[in-house]
Amino acid sequence: MWRPYVVANKHGKRQAMRGTKLHSSKKEAISSMKKKNDSWMKLNYDDQFISKAGFEYGAIDVGNKKYKYKQGKEGNKKVLKFHDSIPKGYHKMPDGSIMKDSDMKY
Repeated sequence: MWRPYVVANKHGKRQAMRGTKLHSSKKEAISSMKKKNDSWMKLNYDDQFISKAGFEYGAIDVGNKKYKYKQGKEGNKKVLKFHDSIPKGYHKMPDGSIMKDSDMKY
């Protein structure tokens, strides 16, 4: 199972926030997070703030657990660290997401 997340550049800092639902594929998780974040941002912020935020999306393979990282602020810091690093066996995609090598189609 995959848990989606979004990374934003907010007030000069990078912050990560995870989605509430798990998805069966990484692609589905990221798509869901993009739709949810887009709706939320349009409701609460103007276009200038949205464009400055420079959103990046990804998903974490949580297997059959609910969370890979602890809930809350400290867990979100670890999500950001995961997002900003490229672990062995993963590649950063042009859209900013991170994908397992084994999931990539050449």
